[in-house]
Amino acid sequence: MFSEEGQKELERLLSRYPIKRNALLPILHLAQKENEGWLNEESVKYVAMVCEVSETHVEGVISFYTMYKLKKPGRYHLQICTCVPCCLVGGEELLEHTESKLGIHAGSTSDDGQFSIEEMECIGACSFAPAIIVNENYHEKITPESMDKLLSDLSDNN
Repeated sequence: MFSEEGQKELERLLSRYPIKRNALLPILHLAQKENEGWLNEESVKYVAMVCEVSETHVEGVISFYTMYKLKKPGRYHLQICTCVPCCLVGGEELLEHTESKLGIHAGSTSDDGQFSIEEMECIGACSFAPAIIVNENYHEKITPESMDKLLSDLSDNN
């Protein structure tokens, strides 16, 4: 199921864990990376087989952790923090602004597949609130104006 490079990484991961089920989290990360940022039914079955656990067990882990996606995210997945520190300095307003700007709500992907938004409880950047993550890159002290510029820059990369 994995690319040649992914298969090598899988073997490397399994070599680090004498009990295969203990490699579940990093293998889920690998499977998600190999499948354009999300885990489909085929991925779940494959990871369960590799880790020697049930599909139900894998699904339980996926549903517990927010970093695993069960639907394909946009090319640019925006995770906007709305926990208390971020909200105190405009996190909720930033989420609403971004939803309005992109014409989608949190939990959705734009029709062109370029952007998806996810409301996050905490991304661990409270000192730099409001903060967001775009794919795997943190952006701190975001304002509606800096969000507009970021979205414009990302759109120009297409």
